[in-house]
Amino acid sequence: MAEDEKRARWEACYAQAETLAPEPLPFLTAHADWLPASGRALDLACGRGGNALFLARRGLDTWAWDYAESAVAGLRQRADGLLLQVECRDVTAPPPEPESFDVIVVAHFLHRPLFPALAAALRPGGLLFYETWAGAYAGRGPQNPGYRLKLGELAGAFPGLILLELQEDVDRAAGVWRW
Repeated sequence: MAEDEKRARWEACYAQAETLAPEPLPFLTAHADWLPASGRALDLACGRGGNALFLARRGLDTWAWDYAESAVAGLRQRADGLLLQVECRDVTAPPPEPESFDVIVVAHFLHRPLFPALAAALRPGGLLFYETWAGAYAGRGPQNPGYRLKLGELAGAFPGLILLELQEDVDRAAGVWRW
């Protein structure tokens, strides 16, 4: 798919999405007590920004990156008064700088070549939360298997980090790692 077509598809997707503020991932909120009281956070491929808002409201200086302007437009309005910087940008290039974030959250997004850069972008003691589609298509998420983890794949995705928790079900995989 050409770059312009891909961008247009995501713009249309978010333009039709609900305008209400999205909820953060249950996996993230369930582990909120692991989050630092301060520091820098990144919500990569943030979509409408539920995770970014959650992190910023907890006092983290938060960056939210997404490819689609229609996704981040509402987030910019909700960011008023929060330490939240919203950018419409390619989330894969350039990747986050090494040791630049205390927390990184990735949800509903899969770009395997980015795994080493995400691990490197954590500061010592930092946390990486990653949740996305996994297994065979079962009516939810992307149909293309290239955008779905194989069951068991997430456990070994960040070999230089310490895996704290992993959850997998029929069509989702989620994990949290510490540097």
